[in-house]
Amino acid sequence: MKKTTYFLFILCLFLLGACNSEDTGETETKQQADSAADIAKNTEKMEIVNEESTEENAVNQSKDSTKEELMIMYHAYFTLKIKDVKHAIDTITNRTNELNGYVVETSSTNREKQLHSRIIVRIPNQNLQSFMKEIENRSEKVVERQVTGEDVTEEYTDLESRLKAKKTVEARLLDFMKSAEKTEDLLHISEDLAQVQEKIEQIEGRMKFLDNRTEYAEVNISLEDVSVDVPGIAEKDLQTGERIKRAFTNSLNQLSSICSGIFVFLIGYSPFLIILFIIGGTLWLLKRRKNNKDHS
Repeated sequence: MKKTTYFLFILCLFLLGACNSEDTGETETKQQADSAADIAKNTEKMEIVNEESTEENAVNQSKDSTKEELMIMYHAYFTLKIKDVKHAIDTITNRTNELNGYVVETSSTNREKQLHSRIIVRIPNQNLQSFMKEIENRSEKVVERQVTGEDVTEEYTDLESRLKAKKTVEARLLDFMKSAEKTEDLLHISEDLAQVQEKIEQIEGRMKFLDNRTEYAEVNISLEDVSVDVPGIAEKDLQTGERIKRAFTNSLNQLSSICSGIFVFLIGYSPFLIILFIIGGTLWLLKRRKNNKDHS
């Protein structure tokens, strides 16, 4: 009996130990699963933070490595009085081409019997001062002269930094796209990549615009014609010899017109004139005979 009791007691202890072990195993398994989920979340957060940090570092490194060269956009405005506006336009155009510049716009209008023209050219910055002196020397008078400069160095540096950061994000999205397995993930990555590439194109376009504007200065030139407009000389102001010549020519023309009219009349109405001549001659002969009879 004692042995039986002792055996049952040992069996109960064993069963209780097994239950406790199973509960402990389930608890540990649950804790391990929660821990794995937390690690996954933390890893994802760390990746995002690392991505933002990398982008920020790329911006800072780009700013530090950017050359400290000033980028200035120059604009020049002139209003000049010129004797020959058309010749001046041709001269400015030829000189612009010689300096490896180019013409942007030309226009001309007539106001109050005077020619006004406008030409816009872009000249390399290193040739701007010499070009302005040349056009001033060719003019009769400089009515207006204005030269301004706009510093776009900070904007260009910021664009370079943003471009480098966007390029980094683009490379990472391309890597994600290669490793993506689900169609939904692939679509999301493609949308994000399209937006990043659009931003890159906008930044590159703006940088090209600033490169061109800082390499070539814009010169806006307005030209006013100051040549003397000589009016036509009236007939009363002509010289005496010219007036005599014109009067003689007019008299000859009138005489020729009269003779031509008489000749045309005689030839054209000759049948009627012949009949009238015969009738008149007959009447004259009859009257003459009658007078002779009366005298005799």
